[in-house]
Amino acid sequence: MKMIRNFFYLIGQGFVGVFRNSIMSTASVLILVCCMLIIGTFSLVISGLNQSLEQVKDLNVIMAYISASADEKEIADMQKSISEYSAGVTCVFVGKDEALERLREDFGDDVYLAPYFEPSGEEEESGVTHATRANPLPDSFEITFENDVQAEALNNFVCNLKIEVMNPNGVRETVPGITDTRHRIGLVEKFSNARKGMIVLAGLLMAVLLIVSLFVIMNTVRLGMFARREEIAVMRYVGATKTFVVMPFIVEGIIIGLAAAVLAFIVQYYLYTYVITDIALNYGLGTLAPFGGFAKYIAAAFLGVGLFAGVIASGISVKRYLNA
Repeated sequence: MKMIRNFFYLIGQGFVGVFRNSIMSTASVLILVCCMLIIGTFSLVISGLNQSLEQVKDLNVIMAYISASADEKEIADMQKSISEYSAGVTCVFVGKDEALERLREDFGDDVYLAPYFEPSGEEEESGVTHATRANPLPDSFEITFENDVQAEALNNFVCNLKIEVMNPNGVRETVPGITDTRHRIGLVEKFSNARKGMIVLAGLLMAVLLIVSLFVIMNTVRLGMFARREEIAVMRYVGATKTFVVMPFIVEGIIIGLAAAVLAFIVQYYLYTYVITDIALNYGLGTLAPFGGFAKYIAAAFLGVGLFAGVIASGISVKRYLNA
């Protein structure tokens, strides 16, 4: 029974301390909220970018377009050279007809491709049938690689492949066998660098705000102890233990940390749902995952930061006061 009474006494005194120094307590909560929002916002943005990157197709694919002058043997030789370039590299020949069919599957009705497949309806009704238009797409190689580090070197190797053709003077000469390549080799690297920069920036801002919040909470608790210095002196004279004396101030720090965590979680929800998601849509990053998928992780992180700041700051302040 006595333990229960002491528990509620300590909780009540913690709330009394918070409201006694309401201005400093509010400042502590707001600074901690800013610190938590930096952690949460940067984490959610990085997670959203990861999700968007995973939705991008063909990140490890190079499309190499074959010169129209290349014959079947030269195409086969180039395909063999690319396949043998390194372990994990595969090279598949994609004919122009297959490429056109892929284009139709990818874009559907957004691109009018009927003239390249069959005569139009108006031409048939008039009794005149024209041949299907010539396929304008080139033959190509679809090159898949596993090692991102060697991707740039692989692309250079492909671009430097040569074939021999007969010029108008009847002399054989060497020309590029690949006219162009398309790839997204630099996308992952650029994203990785951006993510590292965001992590460093978030860490620095979080560290600064966390240190500031620790000092503010320490001063809040010290003001509370100074205001109750006579009461604390009497309690110690009548035999109260140090733990019983200092626990209300530890509880005060915990209350500040918990209040900041709850407020930061609410703000983070609205910030992610109505601001970050809209920005992602406007900049073409796609639809981000709902906040519910991150809620438990964000709540745990905010709770951990709040308790850490509250307990550490109040503990340091109480120890310094008792030693003074």
